[in-house]
Amino acid sequence: MSAAAELQIPEPEASRIHVLEGPEIIDAAQPTSEPESKRMWPYPWTYPPPGATRVQAGMDASGTIVTPAQGVAAVQGLLYVVDQGFQFALTDVIVIYINTTTANQGCAPGSFLWSLDVNSPVGVPFLQGSPIQGFTNIDVPTLALPWPLRMPEFFGPNDAIRSKFVNVSLAVGAPNYFKTILLGWRWPVDGAPIGS
Repeated sequence: MSAAAELQIPEPEASRIHVLEGPEIIDAAQPTSEPESKRMWPYPWTYPPPGATRVQAGMDASGTIVTPAQGVAAVQGLLYVVDQGFQFALTDVIVIYINTTTANQGCAPGSFLWSLDVNSPVGVPFLQGSPIQGFTNIDVPTLALPWPLRMPEFFGPNDAIRSKFVNVSLAVGAPNYFKTILLGWRWPVDGAPIGS
C-alpha cells in the first residue's frame, strides 16, 4: 500500500452541505421576528417607533373648561391617561385662553397660571404625583400654536397627565374658556418603559 493511500485528508468544514428538511425549512424561511425589530428601534424620543399611534388629547371637548372663579385652587383642564401596556411621548403642548370667539384676546401674562403634572389628582395633596419639570405655574398665556418640546417627556402605562389652571384676573364663566391639547405618540411597551 502506498503512503498516499494511507493518509486520510479531512473535508474542510465549508464544503459540507446541510440539507434542510421538514420544519427546518419553514423556520429558515421566516424573516426576523417583529418584536426583536421593535426592541432595537434606536431613537423613540425622536421618531415614533413601528406600531406607534398618534395622540391628540384634548382636540375634542375634553380639553376645554369654562374659566373658574378667581383666586381658587387649581382646576383640572385636561386628563390624559396612558393606556395599560403602552408608553407615551409628549412632544407638543397647546394652551390657550378663549374669550368669546378669539384666542388670547385681553389676556396679559400673569392673568392665569397653568401647570402640567402626572399622577396628581386635583384636591388630593399627599398622593405620590409630581409636576412635570418646567411646567408649574406658567404665566405665559399664548401657546396657540403647538409648542414643541426640545425632548419629549415620557410616561409609562396608566400615568395620568393633567393640565391645571388658576384664574388670577380673567372674567369668570362662559364665554371664557381654557383649552389644553397634548400631542405626541404612544406605542406598546416592550421591556421596561423608557424613563422607568
